[in-house]
Amino acid sequence: MEKVWEELKKIEAQAEQIRSEAQQKAKDMTTLAQQNGEKLIANSQTYADEEAQRLFKSAVEEANHNRDGQLKANQAASEKLKAQAEKHMDQAISKVVNAIIKEAKP
Repeated sequence: MEKVWEELKKIEAQAEQIRSEAQQKAKDMTTLAQQNGEKLIANSQTYADEEAQRLFKSAVEEANHNRDGQLKANQAASEKLKAQAEKHMDQAISKVVNAIIKEAKP
């Protein structure tokens, strides 16, 4: 009976050691998972920052391109209107002068 009792104590000690080791491994795995999660979050933040910068740069480039296109179109329209105004300038001056002359006549 004493031998059985000693054997049970050994088995119980082994079981306690296995439980303790399993608990430590679980704790280590949890710590490692947390560290990996933190690294993943940091990497995700870095990636998000880089992507935001890329998108911002792209948006600025597109806005500049659109602005340049609009500026060219506006300059062309301005030149066209200026040419039309110059075309009609002689007529306008003549009409104004004639109107003034008519009013000045008694």
